[in-house]
Amino acid sequence: MRLHHLLIPAALFALAACAGAQTTDSGEPGRDRILRGADRYPNEGLIIVKADLNRDNIPDVYTVYREVADESDPKAPPTRKIVRKEVDVNFDGSIDIWRHYSEAEKLQREEFDYNFDGRVDAVNTYDLGSLVKKEMDVEFDQAPDVFKFYKEGELVRIERDTDNNGEIDYWEFYERGVLDRIGTDTTGDGKADTWQNR
Repeated sequence: MRLHHLLIPAALFALAACAGAQTTDSGEPGRDRILRGADRYPNEGLIIVKADLNRDNIPDVYTVYREVADESDPKAPPTRKIVRKEVDVNFDGSIDIWRHYSEAEKLQREEFDYNFDGRVDAVNTYDLGSLVKKEMDVEFDQAPDVFKFYKEGELVRIERDTDNNGEIDYWEFYERGVLDRIGTDTTGDGKADTWQNR
């Protein structure tokens, strides 16, 4: 796996914190739709705020909001709730990271295009904003082959498909974040038959 791609999320959010020109619109010009691959997710009825971080007149961050009415006060203006954030990390005009949020505006899912080919290579899943699972396609063949599981934010297990046949054949189990044991399936029955303690 190309480890430098794993640094993208940290670099991305540092960039996103920088000031950039912002515009707001509720429509999607054809050019933006192509650059963002916007057909992946519906935008009808949503508000999109664009930011140009490197000031090249091409948006790099798209923050998508839904307007929500105040049921207790029908006369109050609606409030915005974030639905999704899309970021072009390398400023090539195509989105590389998608962040999805729940109704409560908690981070729910992240999708990453690590090799900038327009396809998702890794997915992070969250529960109430806490990371619970990472899926990675380290072969870049559109089939996840590494799965990391977390409990209360701490790594507890890694599963791998080492021969790229679609079946898990390698397991790592962690105790308090430290590797405890490794299991390997040498017979192809989907179960570990050899174990190594660490």
